[in-house]
Amino acid sequence: MPIYEYRCQSCGHTFEELILRRSDEAEVACPRCQKRDVSKEMSAPAAVGGGCGPSPGGGGFS
Repeated sequence: MPIYEYRCQSCGHTFEELILRRSDEAEVACPRCQKRDVSKEMSAPAAVGGGCGPSPGGGGFS
């Protein structure tokens, strides 16, 4: 289930919205001013763990 980031063109508020179906995008409204004049923003990609280096919490080999 993708979560998209939107910016309201009326009041400038940035918010996230869970979109289950493509048709739901037409219903996205700003939670602050309730206007539907929003644009989808580029979000930073989520970091995924599982690298091959030592973990940040220590846990190294003895």
